[in-house]
Amino acid sequence: MFDKKKNTIRIFIYENVMLYPPTINLIECLLNNGYKVHLVAEGVRDLPAIIKENRQFSYTEIKAVKNSNIFLRLKKRGVKTKGYRAALKDTMDGDIVWTVNPSVVRTLGKELLEYSDRHVMQLMELTDTYPMFRGAKILKFNIKHYAQEAWKIVVPEENRAYIQKVGWNLEKLPYVLPNKPYYLKSGEVQEDMLPVIEEMKREKRKKIIYLGVISADRDLQSFAEAVERVKKDYCLYLFGKFRGDGAEEFKKLCDGYSSLKYMGFFNPPKHLEFLKYADIALVPYKPGEIEGSGFTILNALYCAPNKIYEYAGCNIPMIGTDVLGLREPFEKYNIGVCCRDLKPETIIDAIRYVDANHDEMVKNSKAFFDSVDLDYIVNSIVND
Repeated sequence: MFDKKKNTIRIFIYENVMLYPPTINLIECLLNNGYKVHLVAEGVRDLPAIIKENRQFSYTEIKAVKNSNIFLRLKKRGVKTKGYRAALKDTMDGDIVWTVNPSVVRTLGKELLEYSDRHVMQLMELTDTYPMFRGAKILKFNIKHYAQEAWKIVVPEENRAYIQKVGWNLEKLPYVLPNKPYYLKSGEVQEDMLPVIEEMKREKRKKIIYLGVISADRDLQSFAEAVERVKKDYCLYLFGKFRGDGAEEFKKLCDGYSSLKYMGFFNPPKHLEFLKYADIALVPYKPGEIEGSGFTILNALYCAPNKIYEYAGCNIPMIGTDVLGLREPFEKYNIGVCCRDLKPETIIDAIRYVDANHDEMVKNSKAFFDSVDLDYIVNSIVND
């Protein structure tokens, strides 16, 4: 049994922690249940005060690598790797090592295997093979071996648990920890948020909103085209940080539709404030392979977005693409509609259906949000 008084849960994440709301949820849940948490990541200074001011919380800040010169970038990346591995060596007997993405498992390397009997390996995405370095098409990191050696595997969706178990020949079924926010408080309204809030308040049309990563597996083009055809009554607000290739295409998307407004990226949980002014929310997942990502072709099909819990918790009905990860909760709880195809007419029908059934879907959203008990699940992972 894990000893809360003596031991610490040490969470390792590669990249900026603010890009991973589920990790923030996990930290908040652990702290609220009396666990000591030490975070090793970039971007720690931007975490909500409720985390940073908690006496049970400590951290190791890893500096980001930002340089266009490839040689300096490689040198800094080596320093970054040393920082992660040094933090791993600080792990005390009885501490739990909790990794939250394959990149950090790859960075920690073979030294992580020394902690296999207390390594919780969390997979935010449905993972197959993983590249040895970003963009590598041939050289692969043996992520499957680390999963087989780990104490426990955690995934965000039930279908993913079974797929991951079979795909990696795991002895036990992974735990399912949905990407539900632990708190739904956006905090104090900051100065940079005020222009956006005023803009949304002035807008008389019904507002369709998207919060999240803007990348190749989000089909925003089809939804923008559909909303443009009904722009007399609706408009589309996009919030998020662009990731991957295609920045020029995204700029053309924003410039090409008068009903679309890109409002930038706001660190969570500030982004929740904007949901107060929205009527309908989007979850536009596009199934298919993303080259070099390490995710399986089924990743978007069995998506497990934190957005559906954020939207539901803020009483916003949803429209999504026809993927099983969305269809199952939408149909079970009647909180949204999946478009059977992405023709403008189909999306417009979905918008009007959700609009007509808005009040009922709002009531159902609470039941869906309350269906997940994060405290129970996290305590089970730590103590089972």
